[in-house]
Parts: sequence; structure tokens; C-alpha cells
Amino acid sequence: MVDGPQAPPAPRASEPRRAEAARRLSPTRGGVPRPTLRGGAVVGAGLALIVVGTILPAPALVFAGTTLVVLVVAVLVSLLLRRPRLVVTRRFSPDRGMAGWSVDETVTLTATGGAAGTMGIRDDVGWRRTRPSEAVGIALVPGRASSAVFRHDGLPRGRHRVGPLHVDLIESFGVARRRVVAPGVAELIVVPEVHELGGGAESRALGDGARRQREQSLAGGDDDPVTRQYRRGDPMRRVHWKASARHDELMVRQEEQHGLPSARLVLAVAADGWSDSHPGPDGRSASEAFEWAVSVVASLGVESGRSGSVTQVTTPAGDLLARHDPDSPSAYLEALADLALDDLRRIDLRAGGAGVVAAPPAPREPVVAVVSGLRTAEIEALGRSRAVGSSAVALVVSPPLGFRETSPVGGERADDGLGPDDVADALREAGWRVVTATSGDPVSDVVVGAGLLHD
Repeated sequence: MVDGPQAPPAPRASEPRRAEAARRLSPTRGGVPRPTLRGGAVVGAGLALIVVGTILPAPALVFAGTTLVVLVVAVLVSLLLRRPRLVVTRRFSPDRGMAGWSVDETVTLTATGGAAGTMGIRDDVGWRRTRPSEAVGIALVPGRASSAVFRHDGLPRGRHRVGPLHVDLIESFGVARRRVVAPGVAELIVVPEVHELGGGAESRALGDGARRQREQSLAGGDDDPVTRQYRRGDPMRRVHWKASARHDELMVRQEEQHGLPSARLVLAVAADGWSDSHPGPDGRSASEAFEWAVSVVASLGVESGRSGSVTQVTTPAGDLLARHDPDSPSAYLEALADLALDDLRRIDLRAGGAGVVAAPPAPREPVVAVVSGLRTAEIEALGRSRAVGSSAVALVVSPPLGFRETSPVGGERADDGLGPDDVADALREAGWRVVTATSGDPVSDVVVGAGLLHD
């Protein structure tokens, strides 16, 4: 697409490959040259002149008609023999997309041989089929760079392939064209939409860490810390170098560990739990309600990081899906960009499999579960995500009002599967504070209205 509303700036990616996403110098590959409408008219006129000249007889008309037909044939042969060499460079602005928003793709072509004149270009994208009518015309001059800008709207979450580039070689007289493909693809990462929740850096549920760190710094400073030996997995920012020098081994600040609380977000990833799941364009299960839930998890995790807390995202069974550290928010959003329904990393309770298990819940660690339909075993496993003294809130999501439920992808719903209403009742009985919402509700209104940041 070429037109559309401008998206707000998205977080910047650190890797240079996303700023200059793809560059390839190699011959193009393509199909057989074809006459354009103009070329077809020229051939038709030439044949008509040949016929008229033969009937009259008029050798001059026959010669003129033959010349027109031969001209078009010669152009077609010329296009067939051309081997254009193109340098294709792609850049995205912003260089990492956000679900539901837009991104501008700038495609720059430099002809190093066998290509000049007017061309129409169209880029393949991984989330939809582009149409020839979306091609943009550019004029190529050998040795010079020419650019065109495409606007991609309504981006879906995920890691997408962009390319290869389809190029329409149009002969200078406009009587023939040849569609070729310039090799080379780029990767565009589209992270979940992050909503501003307005909690600031001092939200009580997720933000005690930053406040406690300041209070401890004012009270004791860094010269008199409570330290312990370094353990595998401790962040290097906790290392106290003076104490390490005195003990001749790595020591970490004990009070920072207490002052940097964790939060736990639980997300259901089984496709049969989301009643609006359906096969997506890539063949995998897709669900609008699940995408809404991922946006909730992304927003809560980012808000937690702003307040200095570490957040783990797990399945109801305790399988680790993503981890948000205040020092690396980009990695968290990219992990959520890769998340899919029926993700293979999750623990399959029916098969007894195992994935990457998250750290056990800590005392007083706040837990927010974002779920829809669940199996009985998942509800039982969900109870183990709470520790002593932890607040526990379950956000039970239903598809938008008016949605007609269909069978989940892959067959009938499991015999022990419960719908959102039954899940809400079961979790209330288990001591959870339950909040219900539909995926059509604004994320920020649901999170703030339910008090998920202040529980």
C-alpha cells in the first residue's frame, strides 16, 4: 500500500540488520516477456496493414505492417535476453512494527547493469497477498539509486518475511513488459500493541521495587550493603565490586534482591481454550481474543519494568513463555511477537510433556492470569502459580459480543474443557479475584478499571 495514517514511533531495535534490512546483488529471475496493450495494438495494426497491402496490392503497406510486427518481436526478444542486476535495499520506519499500526518500507534499487528506464515494483509481504495493482513506478538510471515507499497498514503480530521484490521491466516504447523477481528478503518484527496504562513508575502492585531501592540507598548507601556470594543467574548489576574485592570472590547486594520484586503474568496458549480460534493465513491457529490477551500481557509487563520489577510470563502449567527485565524490554516484546497458540514450548498436560519451566512463585509476588476457556487440569495447575501472601487476579476473556462460537481448530473441545463463564466461577471458588472482559473492550480501560496495577 502507498497511503494510510502515520503510526506513532515504535521502540527501536538494536540490530543494524533491521535498519538496512536486506541487500542483494544478483541477477533477477522471471517469466516470459509479454506485449502490453500498446504492443498488442501495434501488432494488430501491423497485421492489418499487411492484409490490406496484400489485397490492394500495396507493397509499401505490407512493408510498413511487417516493420511494426518485427519491432514488437525484437523488443520481446531483447527483454528475454536482458539480465538486469539490481542492488535491493529495504528500510523500515519505524524499524520494528507494532500490531495494528503502520510501518513505512523504503525500497531502494540501484541498477548496476542490464536495467534502465521505467519499472513498476511490488514487494511480497508474509501476512497477505499483494496485488499487481499495488505496484509503484520508478525510473532507473544505471549507477544511481531510485527509491519507492510502501505503507503497510494494520500489521499483524509476528515475525514476518518481506520480499522478494517483483519488478515489471517496461520497454522504453511501452510495447512490451517482463515481470521478474529480484531476490533478497528482509525480516520485519511486529510486537504486540502496548497500551499506556497511566500507572507511572510508582504503581503499588508492580512498583515497590524502585521505591524500596531509593529508600535503602538513602538509608545505608552503597558502602554498607548486605551482601552474599554470587549465584548463577544473578544479574551482573547486583555485583558489589568493593565487597567482591575484599572477599576475593563475586558478591551481590542482598538488599537489591529484596528491593527488586517480581511479578507473574499467566497466559493461556491452548487453541482449544479460545473459542474464536481459526486457521490463520500461515496455517497456524489464530484468535482475535488471544491477540487482545497478548496485548494485555505486553502492557502489564512494560508497566512492571518501568517500576523496576522483573516479570515472568508463564502458561497455566508454569511453562516459561517470556521474561521482562527492566534492562532489556526489547527482548520481552520480541518474545511475545513470536508467541503462537499451541506454542510448542508450553507443557502439554494431556501428553505429560515438559518445557522450560519458570522459576517458582515468590512470596507476595502479584499474579495476574489472562485466560479464556481452560481444561480442568489447567485450572488445578493455575493454583500453583500463587505463593503465600500473593494477590491473585484472573482476567477471563470472552470473544466480542455477537460472536458465534464454533468448534476449536483441530476438532471438538476437550471433554473436560470449560468455557469462560465456568472458568470464572471455578477460579472464584479457588480464591481468585475474577475480572471478566470481552476482547472488544479497550485494554487500558479494562486494566485500569479492574485495578490490576493497584491490587
